[in-house]
Amino acid sequence: MPTYKIDISYNGTNFHGFQQQPKNRTIQGEILEVLDRLIDNYELNYSGRTDSGVHAKSQIISVRSQHELNSKFVHSFNSLITNEIRMNKLSKVKDEFNPRFDAKSRVYRYFILNNSKELPFSKDYVYYIEKNFELEHLNNISKIFLGEKNFQNFSKLRTYQTPMRKILLSKWSIQNSKFIYTIEGNSFLHNMVRSIVGCQLAVIDGKISINDLKKSLLNPNDTRYRFMVPSSGLHLWKIKY
Repeated sequence: MPTYKIDISYNGTNFHGFQQQPKNRTIQGEILEVLDRLIDNYELNYSGRTDSGVHAKSQIISVRSQHELNSKFVHSFNSLITNEIRMNKLSKVKDEFNPRFDAKSRVYRYFILNNSKELPFSKDYVYYIEKNFELEHLNNISKIFLGEKNFQNFSKLRTYQTPMRKILLSKWSIQNSKFIYTIEGNSFLHNMVRSIVGCQLAVIDGKISINDLKKSLLNPNDTRYRFMVPSSGLHLWKIKY
């Protein structure tokens, strides 16, 4: 059966994450419900799971189907799916394409807002903190995560997982009233990005030191860090192939 690479976006506010669950509303569950109405005998794969409340500017899924999928299919899908999910584009790819295992890296962005005037319009997409940050200080902290490090203390590991991850980009920027943290890595653990951001803010607040974080990235502690930012500010930004 032909394989199609599909780019989707979603607002994760009212979902219990991406992966299908029997009793909870999920992104995958909504997608499968619509696909069942449009095509039969298909196979769905995805580049990775996002947690409850996390958004995606660009999440990649693949569909193997005996049906020809085209712009008409995209229009039909978007007409039937909730407005919280949108199919952006579709293309036919090699039959063996796998959105998860073929991905070279993933990019996430975390948005922090410190202007209450924007809050009513963007509260579901940012983490609001009434505090001014110094960009240079944030970037001095963010550099410690670059390279191949052990992120055992920054995630609740599943039994089959290795805590080693390679981070290619870790940088803060400012856009209008928002501080934006961009991180790119080969892959990410459960809650890893939210923990990394939370730990950086904890350094700012004097709750932990940069040296403590550096040491744990080389030789993890026995317990996981509990500095966690809300999911509302986290966006899966791009999957690179």
